[in-house]
Amino acid sequence: MEKTDKKKSIKDYLHTIERTRLLRNTSEELGELVGFSIAKGNGLARMGGKSPFIKDAIFRELAYIVYQETELDLQEVLDVYDEADSICEDMKKPTDPASFCRNLVRYFYAEGEATDDIKPYIDDIQPKHIPILVLLMLKLLPRCSAKGGDISQDEIKENYLTLFDWMTDIVKENAILQELPMLAIMKEKVRDDADIMCRIHLIYTTNLILNAYGVLSTKERAGISNTILQENRFDPEIEGLWVENDATTVFWLFERIVNGYHLYRYQLNSKRKVLMFTKYFMIFQHYEKNEEATVIHPQTAQYLVTGKKIPNRLIAHLDFQKEANDCNEREVTLSFSPQASCGSWFKLKHLKRSINETSFRKMLEQYEQIDSNPDDDYTFTIALAAITHEHLYIHKDGKSYYKVPKSTDDLLSNIGIDSNVGVLEFSKTADGHSTTYLGFDDVSLYYDVSTPEAMAEHQIEIVDNIVV
Repeated sequence: MEKTDKKKSIKDYLHTIERTRLLRNTSEELGELVGFSIAKGNGLARMGGKSPFIKDAIFRELAYIVYQETELDLQEVLDVYDEADSICEDMKKPTDPASFCRNLVRYFYAEGEATDDIKPYIDDIQPKHIPILVLLMLKLLPRCSAKGGDISQDEIKENYLTLFDWMTDIVKENAILQELPMLAIMKEKVRDDADIMCRIHLIYTTNLILNAYGVLSTKERAGISNTILQENRFDPEIEGLWVENDATTVFWLFERIVNGYHLYRYQLNSKRKVLMFTKYFMIFQHYEKNEEATVIHPQTAQYLVTGKKIPNRLIAHLDFQKEANDCNEREVTLSFSPQASCGSWFKLKHLKRSINETSFRKMLEQYEQIDSNPDDDYTFTIALAAITHEHLYIHKDGKSYYKVPKSTDDLLSNIGIDSNVGVLEFSKTADGHSTTYLGFDDVSLYYDVSTPEAMAEHQIEIVDNIVV
């Protein structure tokens, strides 16, 4: 598909700005921006009459405003908009535009495979086209020749939220990334009805989000992702027993650990004197005013250590809120709600502190406890002992260490003394077999150390001393 390099005139640019409501959502708002009424027969491109100088001055002033608001080059945006529009025009309309766009983003930003639906077009698409092309195909931007007219504040806000939901789904399916602070910031601005909410800013936001996704999405870049994760992690101080709606048979126990919380859901059968439980891993993060919780199902560990993609159903991303009663500081409630389509499997909504923790602790001692996921039961013990120029040392027991060469994987050079490094051990199976891994959680690396043969594969040794 060859494109003719037809140079756009300033008048063409002004026409596109007006038709697409690119800089402001209505002709009235655009008129206020340029200082006179833009009505039918008196459009932006007619300003200045036949004087190229005046039209050029108008365009330069608009470009300056855009740069001040977004640091985007208006002429460059309009050129890419036109190119993306032409690509969209020549494409065969996909049956599932959202899936098509996801595949484009994976290919251009996350080193994904070229799927059959995008293969016919990728030679004609450059990375610069993707933000606008995605918005066009998701119908969040009008075509360049559009005559749709004004867009309301509610409509532009809905477009932002559509982009948020679509991009959230892409991020959440990425086992390495899982979180993107830029999305939380975007949602916060939409919630607050930010003053700057128009199509040029939607392009700017899409570009920021996709660039952030590209930087953080691959395994090789996981060290950067973890830095952001660690910076935004916080402890809501909720250790202890909680119940939902004064329940007497279901209890939620938060247990603080080094890198987050274990969350146990207990189901009581008082007649059988049995407590059936599921143990989740949970972390809390904050981005500006937003607080979020990520709940990870115990089955996730099996996917991590084998390098398999983690299914969406095993990770829940929730908005989180902790509130105290103004009249009684001891009355604290926790609220959870799924973000977009992520986390709907985790049904927890509201919790309050249980007044029966003492009696529940006695039940833990006296009743039989049955793990609802026995094959996935594991312990992860933070155990990094030392970092030298060439090796990492991890506590094996009180007398010896695992000695891991940094040369095993380039990502190991990203490990710091505060990194989540330790020993991950799955419970013994019916045949008495247990599996042990060294886990470098921050960079998603896991090495089997259950046998001498497994350790030899990565040149891991057991030593008695640390050699600096």
